[in-house]
This record gives sequence, C-alpha cells and structure tokens, in this order.
Amino acid sequence: MAPGANGVVSRAGLDSIEVQLWSAWDVRLLGERPPQTALDRGLVAKIHVTPGHAGEHVVATAMRAMAGLPPGELVVFLPDRVTLHPDALIHLAFAARADPLVDLFYWDDDVRGERAPHDPRFRPSWSPDTLLSYFYLGSSFALRHRVLVRHPLRPNTGDAAWWDVILRARFDDEHVVRLPRVLAHLPQRDETLSSAGVGVVRDHLQATHGDAAVAVRDGGTLRVAWRLTTWPMVTVIIPTRHNRPMVSRALASIARADYAAVEVIVVDNGGRSDENEDWYRDHSHGLEVRVIWWDEPFNYSAVNNRAARDANGEVLVFLNDDTESHDPSWLQELAGWAVQRGVGEVGVQLAGPDGRLQHGGVIVGLNGFADHLFAGAHPDDTTLLGPVRCYRDLTAVTAACVAIRRDTFETVGGFDERFILCGGDVALGLELRGRGYRNVCTPYGGVTHLESATRGSYIPPEDFPTSYWRYQPVLHSGDPFFSPNLSLTSTIPALRRRGEPSSTDLVSESLERGFKVFRQRMDPLEMHHLAERLVASRETRERVRAQHAADAEPFDVRTVNWFLPGIDSPFYGGMNTILRIVDHLQAVNGVRSRLVMQDGGPEAFMRAAVTAAFPRLHDIEIIVTPEFNDQFLADLPGADAGVATLWTTAYTVAKAPRLRRRFYLVQDFEPMFYPASTMFALAEQTYRMGLYAICNTENLLRIYRDDYGGTGMWFRPAVDRSVFHAQGRRPLAVGEPVTLFVYARPGHWRNCWELASTALLLARDRVGDRLRIVSAGSWAFDDSNPLEASAMRHLGLLEYRATGDLYRRADIGLTLTVSAHPSYLPLEVMACGGAVVAFDNPAGHWLLKSGENCLLTEMSATSLADAIVRLVEDDALRGRLAGNALARIDAQHADWAVALCGIHPYLCDPEGAAMTAEHKKFADITSEF
Repeated sequence: MAPGANGVVSRAGLDSIEVQLWSAWDVRLLGERPPQTALDRGLVAKIHVTPGHAGEHVVATAMRAMAGLPPGELVVFLPDRVTLHPDALIHLAFAARADPLVDLFYWDDDVRGERAPHDPRFRPSWSPDTLLSYFYLGSSFALRHRVLVRHPLRPNTGDAAWWDVILRARFDDEHVVRLPRVLAHLPQRDETLSSAGVGVVRDHLQATHGDAAVAVRDGGTLRVAWRLTTWPMVTVIIPTRHNRPMVSRALASIARADYAAVEVIVVDNGGRSDENEDWYRDHSHGLEVRVIWWDEPFNYSAVNNRAARDANGEVLVFLNDDTESHDPSWLQELAGWAVQRGVGEVGVQLAGPDGRLQHGGVIVGLNGFADHLFAGAHPDDTTLLGPVRCYRDLTAVTAACVAIRRDTFETVGGFDERFILCGGDVALGLELRGRGYRNVCTPYGGVTHLESATRGSYIPPEDFPTSYWRYQPVLHSGDPFFSPNLSLTSTIPALRRRGEPSSTDLVSESLERGFKVFRQRMDPLEMHHLAERLVASRETRERVRAQHAADAEPFDVRTVNWFLPGIDSPFYGGMNTILRIVDHLQAVNGVRSRLVMQDGGPEAFMRAAVTAAFPRLHDIEIIVTPEFNDQFLADLPGADAGVATLWTTAYTVAKAPRLRRRFYLVQDFEPMFYPASTMFALAEQTYRMGLYAICNTENLLRIYRDDYGGTGMWFRPAVDRSVFHAQGRRPLAVGEPVTLFVYARPGHWRNCWELASTALLLARDRVGDRLRIVSAGSWAFDDSNPLEASAMRHLGLLEYRATGDLYRRADIGLTLTVSAHPSYLPLEVMACGGAVVAFDNPAGHWLLKSGENCLLTEMSATSLADAIVRLVEDDALRGRLAGNALARIDAQHADWAVALCGIHPYLCDPEGAAMTAEHKKFADITSEF
C-alpha cells in the first residue's frame, strides 16, 4: 500500500484485512510497513495481500515485496483506500483450493458511501476481447505468483502495470475464475483511461497482430483499428420479402462501405417476376448482386444456409433487409474481427431510429429464452455491467447483422433449420461457444435496425420448445457473460430483486409446463397410487405368454409402439439409447415407430426434445397423455410390437390391446432404485410378465433369464464417436495438476455422491494441489457443503458436445455405480483417453478389468481415495490404463450401428433368435473379449 499525500499509509485497507474471516494471510506493503499484528498468522496456507496504488514506482517495489513467494501462492492486489468485504479472502481461498490450475481470480465491487454502498459493478466471465477496450477486472483481483514469475511487471507501464501482465499472460477460460460477489469496496469509482493503458494495449496488439491492429482511444475506452494487409472477400447475404425500400437502403449501405472485395446475395421470397428481376438490375447501387428466388415456406435458417452454399466470400455477413449504416468502416469492422484466431462470430451493437440501442449482444435467459443486452440504453451509458461502448465477449449475437468465416460456418453446420424464424442465431452462438470459439459484439459500425419491420413480431410456436432444448444448459446454469446479481427481466442491467423468477420460470408459460429440480425419493402417496394402478394379474401374464406362443412364427416387424415416461434430457443415458434405437430402426430397417409418452406435454415440447438429439425423427408420430388408462389404450392405434422402456410402462405393454408382440427394453435392474419397498416389489414383478427382453449388456440378460425365467437378447453399448474421442487431447504438462472428473448429480442415489465426495476430500488432503477435481452434471447440484465446494470446480449442466471436450481434458474419471446399470460414463471417459476409477461391481466386469483398463476398488471412501492417489502419483500406470481402455473402445464400442444391428432381427423372430450376418459378425467379435 503506497503512502498517501501526507506520507502516512491509509488504515482502511489494513483494517479490512484484519477482520477477514480467513486468517491465513500476509501483507507486503509497497510503501510503509504495516503494524506487526497484520503480518503473519502462522498458518501453512497463506494468501498474500499486496496493497499499493499502481504508480510508476510499483514495478520495482512490487517485485521486491513478492520476492521468494512460492509459485502457487495467491497474491491479492489491493489499491490504497480500497477495502475488502470481511468474507472476501475465504471465498477466494475456497476458489483457489477448488482449482489449482486457475491463475486469475476477480470479483465484483461497489463504492463505499456514507450511509450505504452504491454504484456496483458486476463483471462477466472471462472476456479477453473486452479487456482490449478497458480493464474490466476492476481495481482489486488476485493472481498466482507463478504468473508474475513468467510475466514480470515491466517498467514504463505506470498504472496499467497489472493490465499489461494479464494481457501478456493470454489466459483462457480454464485458467480464470470469476467470483460473482461484491468482495471489494472503493472510496470512489475512477474509470479514467490513462495514457499508460493505451500504451499497454498497443504493445499487446503489436505483439499479437503486428501492424494489422492498433489501439485507438475512443473516449473512456479503446477501439481496435484493423489494418489488414489483405482484406478477405466478403459475401453479404440478405433475406427479404421483396421489400424494395428496405433492400435499397441495405444495398446502399454496402455500396457506401470502404470495402472493395464484396459480393451480395439476396434471397427473395416475394415472388419471382420479370418486373422484380428488372428492379434488382436497376437498383444494385453498382454492386454485384445475385438473387435467389425462394418459393418454399419461409424458414430464416434455411434461406441463409441456402445462400451460404453459393457464396464465394471467405467471410459471410448475414444482414437483415431492415438495416443500414452510414459509417463507411462497418464492413472493415466486421471482417477485421471475423478473421482473428479463435473468433467465431462478430455482431454489432444495433441502434433504433431514436438512437437508443436495440442490441448489444444476446444473453440467454434474459426475459425468458434470450434477449438483447442494453436494449433501450444510450450508446454512451455506463451500466452495472460496465460501459456500453466496449467490445464484449458473449454467448451469441443477433443474426440481423453478423459476420463469420465461411469455413467456420460450414464446420458447425450453419444455422439450425429446426428454428423457423427465431432462435437460430442464438443456437449458432451456442454451437460456436461449445466448440471453443469466442463470439464478439462490437460497438462500432453505426448500424441502424428497424427490428421486425419486415415480418412483424410473430414467433412461430414451434420455435419455443426448440429453443428450450437447445438453450437448456445455459438456462439452468446461467449465461456466463451476465451476472447472477442482475435482474433477468431488464435488458438494461438492474439489480436482481429478491424472489425474482428464474429463467426456467420465465419460459414455463411459453412452454406450457413447469420445471423442478429432480431428487430421487420414495413418496408414500406415490407408492399408494402406483400400487392401485399398476396391477398385473396372473391372467395378464398368461395372456402375454399365450399370445407369444400362438404368434411365435417369424414375421417382419414394420411398426412399433414405444411406451416412454417424459423426457428429462434426450442427450444422455437411457433415454438417449431409446431414441437411438428408434432412429436406427427407422433409418436402417424402415420401421415406423410411434412414441407414446406418459407426460403432461405438450406434444410440441416432446417433439422438440426428440429432434434436438435425433433430427431424422422430426416427423415421428408422438402421442402424449398424462395417464396410460384403459380408455387411452383402447383408442391407441395398434402395432406389430410394443416396447416398454421403464418398469412402470411394462404394465402398460402387458395389457395394451392390438400389439402382436410385447417387448421390454431393460437398461438397469430397476427394482434396486427402491430398496426393500413397495416400489421394489412392483418393479421386480415386471420381470415375470413374460415380455421379451432387449437387454443393454449381457449381464442384464443373464439376470432376466436366470433369475426370472425370461427370454431376451442383449446388445453391447457403444459411444458417439463424433463427441467422445481422443483427437486433440494434449499431454499433461510438467508440473500441471492431474485433472479428475466426477459426475455431480446428488439428487440420484445410484451415483453414490456421498462416497465420491468423501473420497475426493481424502485424496485432496493427501496429494494437495497435485489433484484438480472438476465436476459437471445436474443443475440439482448442492453446493451448501463448503468443504465439497472448496475441493472441486463445478461446471454445472453442460451442452452435450461440450462433455466430450471436458473428458478430453480429464486425466482420471471417477465413475461409480452399485446397480447392474451399464453406465455410459466409463465408456465415454475411456473413449476420450482418460483412466477410470470405479467400484468393483461384478455388473461392470463386461467392460472394466482392474489393472488392465481401469482401477476397481472396494465400495468405501478410503479405497477410492487410495486408487485416486495412486493414479495421481503414477504417470506410467495412468497412461497404460488409459491406452488399453482406448483400444477396448476402438475394438468393441466404436459403432452404434453395429451394436444395434441385432435388434430388428430379434423383434421379427424372438423365439428363433434369427440374426443378420452383421449381427453374427458382431457376436463373433464380442465373444473374443
């Protein structure tokens, strides 16, 4: 802490450190020495608080003050007169312990007033492009000392010394943590951009881009002026309903742009005629304009994708016809950003005719599904989220004006055509983010937007459920570029009110259904209800067996009724396998399936769920009912086969009329979900009904056949190799902690969360920061246990494709189950190159061979901890297990088409067990293991 004007160190910062709930800290001053009572509390783990204002003298004094610190030590920088909230260091200490890989920590702050704090700033998650506009991290933050060892403070950087260090460190998401809490209090807020700040950003751009980019002061923030040696060719794509005044203005904006290499494609669904074609020839404004006449039903995603296929440009700019710009640099601004490494899409702040913003980026969950940040604000405003006029990294931007490299656009598959009008642009942003790209919104370009002037405000009803299933992970976990402290009902950042609805609450009305956190339980009322409703008499079972005996001859099954519960997620676990089988039977065998769901619906919501995971099932017949009662079943169309997919639906399949054959897809020993209870009895009874079983793994068939006398077949599960693979996996760097992944779903008993978390705490105590624990999973995760919260970094509910990226960054996967459940988690971790630790559960021996492709342990926390520590300390063992596991996946579990090829022959001939040549080949392969 530097001395004040009178040469005396301010007491405010020191006093705030003295009262910290976390007592392991040490103060090192950049000026006068503090009182001895504030020096060293004698604990092993320390957080070093280095107060001081960032003047020119800071470089030498700071480096002297921090000399000798261990590389992993945490250093908090606290300017003079800035104070910390009493629990600041404990939150910081827990976050640092939770992830030893993280090097930068930052938080929110406010201004300390005479009566009450005011003027808070809430910061987004890591936003490297925002850092080019201003130092958005605030005046206090924390770094591991190793960052300063690698990137020491430089002279001549003045009050931008820390800005300079962080720019040179070139952090990524994995090495940065935001603490969304007000942990610091300022005497006043000074966001003046100094000449030193301009200088360090210019130096950074020179080091990263050479002469292609330069920082230019723009009031209180910086602008990046792109000066590319060669500008890419740009194709501007404009959909329109032949709105001549609007298209003319849009074309004029392109013609005014200071950009030579540009072509224009207009997709017009206003009707092709000689007059309309002549109009384009006469009003091209000197541009090369090609027109695609669209005579199909309008689909915003489809028309843009169609034009993109004909584009010649390296960069695609999608532009609404109700936009215009008088700034000649607008295309340079878009193209300059679009070609930068790591950038996915680039949008612009859009202003309405009144000058107020309509769009400053998209926030998922804002006002429900998604909305535009800063809508209604002035471009020069400063908000609770910082200045409006700055670059922002975001989850998505609107497609009213967006640029993207054509090869990137093609890699992610373009716009999702399941969206008819609204939501495809947000889905594109989510897809880009999921693949590791950054999406940037620039405040420059001067683009005006007459929003929805062409097509009005109508939103097709189908777009709502489609949006939910695409946005689901972010809706539940929260948009990382917003703040949980901000209201979800205001586009101009405002404080969140107590009791304010969540994003899922906000979307419930549009979806006509509510959402609640799942926690496994045994409710006496539910058990009474099921006991009364689920009745399978001896006569029912005898009818099933008699029918199968009478119709035992092979026949070609062409139609199947699938009886399902509601869909929690179509991307994971058993539900994904059900839909994958349906998709396979349709695509390979021409089987027409009908999905019969016991759920409150609506049908559109369920259809969107199905097609989100399996697009080929977009037109499958779906029937939704709240209850499988007798009248419903009497009216239900018949089929060659009926398949139960959960134990409750087995009762339905057993008694439903007009089914020639009755099957049971068995994916777990479901009675074990309900130990020694009415539910156990009801679930177990389904195995005695005489249904033909389709079992996920041979072990489940053995139980069904040997313990209950049933007839069935089995298949060996596979992995989706488009998501779960080891390509791009990088080796562990020297000194880097070993990363362990654990599935966090405390609401479900089967995952043994209590054992897992206890074992992880034991392992962390033994190996310390050599082990890094990352969890992801259900949004029912309970972080109320501070020890658990401080031992691991929880990522929340992830998008399906992102799980593969996470597993490729994990060295160990902790995968626990005590039932006969053929868990896909070890398969997926193994496919991504990780080493697996699991319980020694005989039901998993079909896959897991201890010491060969995994480590199996006793079912205790201490045994689990021993295995984890062993893998952390033995690199060779970890590598050998992972290599063998990957070979096992490649040999047996790499192709779902092969895995499922025996199901249709079994449907057609369950008594004779007829197999196709492909299924025989598969059986021969798997019998070798």
